[in-house]
Amino acid sequence: MEIRALETFLKIVECGSFSQAAAKLGYSQPAVTMQVKQLERELGARLFDRIPHGVRLTDEGRRFSFHANEVLSAAERAADAVRPSSAAGGRELVGTLRIGGVESVSTALLPDVLAAFAREHPHVRLEVRATRGDYLAELARANEIDLFYTLDRKLALRGFERSLIRAEDIVFAAKPDVCSCQKPLEPSELARLPFVLTERGESYRSELDRALAEHDCSIEPVIEAGNTETLVHLAERGVGIAFLPRYAVENSFTARTLAPVPTTLEPVRMWVQSFRHREKWVTPAMAAFAELAERMLGEPGMQRDEGGAA
Repeated sequence: MEIRALETFLKIVECGSFSQAAAKLGYSQPAVTMQVKQLERELGARLFDRIPHGVRLTDEGRRFSFHANEVLSAAERAADAVRPSSAAGGRELVGTLRIGGVESVSTALLPDVLAAFAREHPHVRLEVRATRGDYLAELARANEIDLFYTLDRKLALRGFERSLIRAEDIVFAAKPDVCSCQKPLEPSELARLPFVLTERGESYRSELDRALAEHDCSIEPVIEAGNTETLVHLAERGVGIAFLPRYAVENSFTARTLAPVPTTLEPVRMWVQSFRHREKWVTPAMAAFAELAERMLGEPGMQRDEGGAA
C-alpha cells in the first residue's frame, strides 16, 4: 500500500470528486481512478459510491479514512524525527494541524489562539473548519480534523476525550432603544418582540425554544442566520433581539451599541469544550495547541474535566 495512494484517497474524500482531487494533486483523472482501484483491490473493499455530482464514502471507506489519516500522520512523524533541530536547541513543531469549531467559537474565541499558536510555531500549517457540532464529531470520526471545540451542555461523545474549558452565559442583547426595559420581561412579553436568531437545532437556540415552550410561548424570528457576527450586526442595527454567547456580544456591550435584555426566564449557561478521538495519536502540535487554548480561553483555577462516553 503506497503513501501516494493514501494521499490520493484522502484528497478525494476532502474534495468529494475524482476530478477535483486530480486537479489539486496535479494528476490526470485516469491516474487518480487507477490508484483508487488498486487500493480497493488491495483492501478487498469498495471505498466510494458514485453519486450524480461526485462520490461519497461507503461504510468501509469511512472506516478506512480514519486509519489512512493516521498512517499519513505516522509518516509525517517519522520524517520529523530525522529533521534537523532548531537553532535554539529544541525541535521545531512541523506538519499540519486541523482544528474544527462551531461557528461562534471559531469566530469569537479561536482567532486569538490561532494567531498566538502561529507566532510560536510558524512551521505548523493550520487548517480550520467551522460547522455544526454534530458534523464536527463526524469529521473527527473520519479523521478529517484533529481537535474540535463546541459550545453546548456538557457532552459525552462516544469514543472521544473531552476537556471542559469554561462556562459561558447565553444572553439576550438588543440595541438600547429597541428594548429599554425597566424590569425583567416575562416570557409572553419576550415572545412578542422581534428577534434575530441562529438556526433551529443549534445548541443555544434549542435551549431558548425549550425554555419558552415551558411557558407555552414560542418565537418566530425576523431573520435566522448561521453566522454570529451577522446576528450581532443585525441587532446593532435595531432589526431585533439576539440570543448569543456573552463572548460574542461583550465588545458591543462595552461600546454600548448593544445592551443586555433582562428576562424572568431561567438563565442558560453552556460550556466551551474540546474533543479529540480516543484512538487519535496526540502529536506534539495537537498537545501544544490544546494547552495554549486552555491557557488562553479557560477560567483561572477551574478544574479540568476530561471524559466522554465509552
